[in-house]
Amino acid sequence: MKLGTKLSGVLASVLLTFLISPVSAEEFKTRLSGYQETPLTINSNGSGEFTAKIVEQKGVAVAIDYELTYRDLSSNVQQAHIHFGRPAISGQIILFLCTNLTPPIGVPTPQKCPLVGPATITGTLTAANVIARPAQGIDGGTDGFAQIIEAMRVDAAYVNVHTDNFTGGEIRGTLPGQGNDDR
Repeated sequence: MKLGTKLSGVLASVLLTFLISPVSAEEFKTRLSGYQETPLTINSNGSGEFTAKIVEQKGVAVAIDYELTYRDLSSNVQQAHIHFGRPAISGQIILFLCTNLTPPIGVPTPQKCPLVGPATITGTLTAANVIARPAQGIDGGTDGFAQIIEAMRVDAAYVNVHTDNFTGGEIRGTLPGQGNDDR
C-alpha cells in the first residue's frame, strides 16, 4: 500500500509540474532578405533568420521566446521588431526585438541591437511588450498579444531589421515564413 501511495504521489507531482510549467507549442521560422522589403524592394547582401517559439501555460500563449540573426547589412542596425502587416504591405510596429534609437514608451525597454553583424540576439516577449495600434485594430496587453500571435499564424506579421542606410528596413521576413525568399 505504501508503494502505491508513493507512486500515486510521484505521478501527481509530475502531472502537476507538467500542467503549470511553460510548454512551447508552436514554432515560427523565417528568412529575412531585402527582396521582401516594401514599398521598395531592397537589393542588399544582408540576410537573416528569425525563430519564434510560442510558450503556453494551460493552453494559453504567455510568451514568445525568439532568436534573431543578421549579417552582411549595408550599415549599422538601428532597430528590429515585429510588425502587423501582410506580405508586400507595410504595417505598424507591435513588438520590439531591439533598438539603438529612442525606446518605445509604455512597454519594457528593448535590448540594444548589435550594430554590425554577424549578430544574434535572443529574448522573451510577453503581453507587457505589446504596443497597442488602434489604427490597425491591435489592442495592448493580453488581447494584443493573442492578436499578434494569430497574425503570425496567418501570414499577417513580419520581422524587419532597419539600418542607417535603409531606415524603412533593409531585410524583412514574413511570419510564419511560408514561401519567402531563401537568399
